[in-house]
Amino acid sequence: MSKPASTMPGIDALAFPSDPAPEVNAHVFILATTFGSKAQLAALLQVSPATVEQMDRDRQLFSFVSRSKRYRLYGLYQALPEVAGAPLKAILARFYGAIDARQTWMTEQHFASFFRAPNNMLAWATPLEVLLGHRLYDAPIEQEAAWLYAQDASCRLRAVLGAAHDELMHRRN
Repeated sequence: MSKPASTMPGIDALAFPSDPAPEVNAHVFILATTFGSKAQLAALLQVSPATVEQMDRDRQLFSFVSRSKRYRLYGLYQALPEVAGAPLKAILARFYGAIDARQTWMTEQHFASFFRAPNNMLAWATPLEVLLGHRLYDAPIEQEAAWLYAQDASCRLRAVLGAAHDELMHRRN
């Protein structure tokens, strides 16, 4: 798969990894695997950077400060239709609810890891892959993960919310 020509500002400059699954759309792969700036996420969501800041404050999306970059990074996957809006809000509500209740120790950087790390509760698929309904990387998948990818969006979201609950249980105070 070659790097796609993009019409989205700031996306053309992103490095394109060399190991996507053959069936994954190149634009989806780039957004799923890249952390970018507030301006990049704003362009993808077709809102202003100030709106992205407000959405971050309202916990409708998240960012974190990179230790090496020293500025806020946003998972660009937060703009993907299968993730943006209600699914992301539901997952973040679980995380922030537990944090506010002082039941867990998590930061927004942990959120980013949660979305992109293989999860045993999801047959070693990542929560992001389950939300999307397909694998991202060219690697073998478990039969259970293939079954999960084939389910409707609401079933996949429930599975990811279950994995989020498990993550919170592992990070209890």
